[in-house]
Amino acid sequence: MKKVSMQDIATELGISKMTVSKCFKNSGDISEETKQLILKKADEMGYEYKKRIKYRIAVLFSEVYFEPNEKFYNGLYKRLQELEWENSMKFSLFYVSREDERGNVFNAGVEGHDGVMLLGQFSKKYVLYLQGTGLPVLCLDFQYRGVEADSVVSGSFQASYYLTSHLIDRGHRRIAFVGNLNYTNSVNDRYLGYYKALLEEGINLDSRYRIDDRGQQGILERYELPEEMPTAFVCNNDHAAYLLIRQLRDAGLKVPGDVSVVGFDDVLYSEISDPPITTVHVNRRFMAEQAILLMKRRFQHPEARSRTITIDCSIKFRESVDDIKN
Repeated sequence: MKKVSMQDIATELGISKMTVSKCFKNSGDISEETKQLILKKADEMGYEYKKRIKYRIAVLFSEVYFEPNEKFYNGLYKRLQELEWENSMKFSLFYVSREDERGNVFNAGVEGHDGVMLLGQFSKKYVLYLQGTGLPVLCLDFQYRGVEADSVVSGSFQASYYLTSHLIDRGHRRIAFVGNLNYTNSVNDRYLGYYKALLEEGINLDSRYRIDDRGQQGILERYELPEEMPTAFVCNNDHAAYLLIRQLRDAGLKVPGDVSVVGFDDVLYSEISDPPITTVHVNRRFMAEQAILLMKRRFQHPEARSRTITIDCSIKFRESVDDIKN
């Protein structure tokens, strides 16, 4: 099989070989858009600029979170790919089945990599198993007490506290939380932030307003709305909020006229929804940058103590929230 060259990439894209060369040298003379176009084509054609690749990272993604319309982790992996060349890294994605995770099965193909990033929450048992292989392991978007592994997480607790407080400031007191507890640590943090906001305002926690939105397989499902409707819903992510708004509309309720809805993650669902959803923005590029820095630190200082970096979030105010109507 013929080895792919820079000229082959240039010919495919209709650009000069010099432009392709500048891309792999991380030159500032070409735009980020052109650079990503070249890198994508190079990846499709199987080209590797070996002078630039210092570390090969296996990125493991659990089947539990694999959905056709999953946006958050797909977006996070895309940010990692955008940063790989300038950091002399090569990322390869591997899907892990539930059976392999439960059975501590090491993916074929992961051997030969220099480190592992876990994209989304895996079981504590599986993380410890991977650490036992001797490879550096980084947890992306989760962490475990008692596990000495580097991790990068979003500030879900504080962000959910502010998001729920925003609803309370708009006059809402019957506020529901949509999300399965213990589905992930992030969902738990978002629920606890919601609970803190209620506690501060002396609002009693109503068990009718804690709603599961996933079945046993972890797939989003339609659920019954409470008989006594809350005036607002805090959803654990934007996809859940998007589906809820459609369900409320089917029930003859207007958002935000009758009910307010907020989400989390600031992915595409929050923008295409009618109305657009007030949500929490998680800076995925910054998460990716910090994950890369932690992984580099681990390569350079293998005996260093593990570190957790928490990424601050911000609220994107859109049109799905209104003042309570008396």
